[in-house]
Amino acid sequence: MISSNQYQDIEIQQSSDFENVITFDSTHTMNANKQFVGKIQKDFANSTFTGPQKTGTVGTQANNDTWAVNSTITEVQFDLIADITGNTVTLTLPAEATQHFIDGFEGVWELLEKDVTTTANPIYTRQIQGDVVISNSAIQVDGTGADIWKAAA
Repeated sequence: MISSNQYQDIEIQQSSDFENVITFDSTHTMNANKQFVGKIQKDFANSTFTGPQKTGTVGTQANNDTWAVNSTITEVQFDLIADITGNTVTLTLPAEATQHFIDGFEGVWELLEKDVTTTANPIYTRQIQGDVVISNSAIQVDGTGADIWKAAA
């Protein structure tokens, strides 16, 4: 179980890296039999929306990931790290992804756990869920705007 509660609203800022660390309480046993998926959708009806789409391994961050805008996606999966030692799951999206959410996007998100201790009969647990909103940004990180970046001196 989650140490605080099972409902958490999140705000994602366009053109900014996003990170959400979910900490489980001491009654939750984290081990290699636990698998996780975290995602954002427009609604639980799986409606299409305009947002970021990843080319590369979905759910896993890599240096060669590329993100593009797609007007017909039904979900965005977070990059996810499950840490047995820390009893945490970290959900992330890079700025290269968050910039592609449309202004004013509102949706839902959730983190689902699959326990494969008994492979023939896995146990699924929705660990946490909530609403997600996008905070608009005026700056484009992909270089399409006229923004001039200045180095610190």
